[in-house]
Amino acid sequence: MKTFFRIYLLFALLILTACSNDDDVNMPAPKGEFDSGTLVLNEGGIGSVTFISNDYSRVDQQIYNSVNSGEDLGQFVQSIFFDDNNRAYIISNGSNLITIVKRFTFEKVGEITANLDVPRYGTVVDGKAYVTNQASFTTNADDFVSVIDLDTLETETIIAFDVVVEHIISDGTKLYVQNSAFGFGSGISVIDPSTNTIEAELDTGEALQSISINANTLYALHATGIDAIDLVSQELITTKSLPSEISGAKNLRISNGVLYYTFANSVYQTPLSETVLSSDPFISYDSDSEFGTMYGFEVNESLIYLADATDFASNGFVEIYDLDGNLVFETDVGLGPNGFYFN
Repeated sequence: MKTFFRIYLLFALLILTACSNDDDVNMPAPKGEFDSGTLVLNEGGIGSVTFISNDYSRVDQQIYNSVNSGEDLGQFVQSIFFDDNNRAYIISNGSNLITIVKRFTFEKVGEITANLDVPRYGTVVDGKAYVTNQASFTTNADDFVSVIDLDTLETETIIAFDVVVEHIISDGTKLYVQNSAFGFGSGISVIDPSTNTIEAELDTGEALQSISINANTLYALHATGIDAIDLVSQELITTKSLPSEISGAKNLRISNGVLYYTFANSVYQTPLSETVLSSDPFISYDSDSEFGTMYGFEVNESLIYLADATDFASNGFVEIYDLDGNLVFETDVGLGPNGFYFN
């Protein structure tokens, strides 16, 4: 009987060991210390990045400074964009600097300083970075887009504009530049990356706040609604009306067939199938900030992320909600949190 029991126990242990080994083989190895989590960009003063792990067990502050022996990211960190080689590009518009790091470890691998003048946002198409620059704030005549070869980190060309340039996004074929900043201006410029020229100007409503692409349609949130523009014909499809009581809504995001946007301290949602935008708050949070309410906002993988910059002299905070509007996590971050990026 004892012999039979020992054989049974040994057989059971072999099965458990085999299952465990299979699990280990099937589980992908972490790409780095900052894999499987959210990067929160803190504008500064001198900018910083906070990492929040997906299971919320870690909140690491100042990760760039920690990894890179106390180096800093420069003044007024504005945005991050990524390439196809797991590199992250961190734009500091107060220092005319783009710091390049390994996306999942945050080790610095280079920087770009030439041909930048108040850089704002960037994106990558075919191995080239397209970065918007606002230059002097007293005129729009000097705004431009830098085209940077990411193999050499040299500027390939400059695309000059006579209107303001702000957000830049791509559908993989063309680039779309928002010709409005800080709630002033309208229109979207279309860049053909094969020639690096502006091929079209798309009209939008005034006080354009945000642009987003979904299913071959470009959506543009402005003072009176959201324009839907067909990316093939470049023609206006329709405009969804925005209720007057939330005129000036911002932070347009699209996820799973739903439009999300913010006004003051509230988040709103409207299905893409609806013709009129909802003015019923979906999520509201407490804020005493005069200018930093909803300073950062994102929707990703069934979670809603919002950031508040408080008084811009103290640490800001982040709140994360599920799609039912339930708060699932909150934490303090750095100074002036303005964006979320996902590893």
